[in-house]
Amino acid sequence: MKKEIFALLLLAALFAGGLYNTHYLRCMTGELSETLRLSEAYCENGEYDLALEQANLAAGRWDDSYAYAGIFIRHTEIDAVSYALYDLVAALESTEPESAAELYPGLIAHIESLYEVERVSVASVF
Repeated sequence: MKKEIFALLLLAALFAGGLYNTHYLRCMTGELSETLRLSEAYCENGEYDLALEQANLAAGRWDDSYAYAGIFIRHTEIDAVSYALYDLVAALESTEPESAAELYPGLIAHIESLYEVERVSVASVF
């Protein structure tokens, strides 16, 4: 009977950890998306210095989450987001920062898809 109770406790702990992981990922991707949307708004208004500041903030937050991402997110996804963030920052630092406007929609969609792929749904279970 002790083995069954231990197995149930372990299963409950794994389930709780999965829920927490999903919650953390949603908060992280939501924060990154909002920061990038603010940067995009600055970029659209021609305020490229403020757009760059927000893009750097998003890139810094992404770098800060690397330990978490390296464990819970596929490495191809990590690389794709990292390269897209660095491309965005480079475009905003260039002599033609207005070219960065086209990079935002794909980057934001990719970041938001990280949560969509990981969340529990009927499709992901079956």
